[in-house]
Order: sequence, then structure tokens, then C-alpha cells
Amino acid sequence: MKSQIIITVLLLFAGSSLAQLSEPPNPSQPFSRDYYLKKSKSNKTAAWVMLAAGTVLVGTGIGVGLNESTDAFVTIFTVEEEKYSKTGEILFFSGLAVAATSIPLFIASDKNRKKANAVSASLKMEKSLLLRQQSFVKTNFPSITIKVNLNKL
Repeated sequence: MKSQIIITVLLLFAGSSLAQLSEPPNPSQPFSRDYYLKKSKSNKTAAWVMLAAGTVLVGTGIGVGLNESTDAFVTIFTVEEEKYSKTGEILFFSGLAVAATSIPLFIASDKNRKKANAVSASLKMEKSLLLRQQSFVKTNFPSITIKVNLNKL
């Protein structure tokens, strides 16, 4: 009986912990331009860091591999045992993998930058002719301009 209660409680806990919210946390407030610009900047920074780290790992792997190959050349003329290590190869291929994973981050950064620049709103003074007592009068009035670039969404 105890085990059945424990299993039931664990299943209820697991079901509620994996469930998604039925509504967004704050549906009245969509993501702002600043949010997308900040996200774009952080993605681009992470991408550059990963690309630099991958390049360093590739260079180190090449250096270690060349050093091991010259050590193997020296051991041919001596009567020592040849010890082969795959450290250079591991560094080289892990560096390639790290550098390759920076590509999706660059793409995500560009998409977020485009989303941030897709919709812009501004306040501007417009001029208009109005008819007042049988004559035209030029007047200025404030207007809100909303620009939506559909090709950037």
C-alpha cells in the first residue's frame, strides 16, 4: 500500500513538472526591440567566443600532431619504443566541432537582429491643408508612424 501511494505521488509530481503553462507568463507584453537586440548581441558574442576557441583548439591540435610526428621520426633512428598518442587528432577534431557550432549562433543572431528592426514606431509632425472660412490654412499635427518590414519577419 505504501509503495502504491509513493508511486502515485511521484507520477503526479513528474506529470506536473514536465507540463507546459497553458498561457504565456505575460501575454499582454510582447517581446520588445531591446529584448531582441540584447539576445542578438549575446548570440553573436557567444558565436565569436566559440569560433575563437575552436580556432585555438585546431591550431593546438595541428601543433601537437606535428610535434608527435617529429618525435616519431626521431624514434626511427633510435631503438626506443614508439608511443603513439591521439592527442593532436582529438584536439583538432574537437576544435572543428566547436568552430562549427558557432555557425547556428551567428544565424540566430542575425534573425534576432532582423526581428528587432522589423517593426519601428515614431512620432512625427505632418502638414496638412484645412479649409477654414472659405480659405485654406496650413496646419501641423502630430502623427504616429508605424513601419513594418514584412520581408524581415
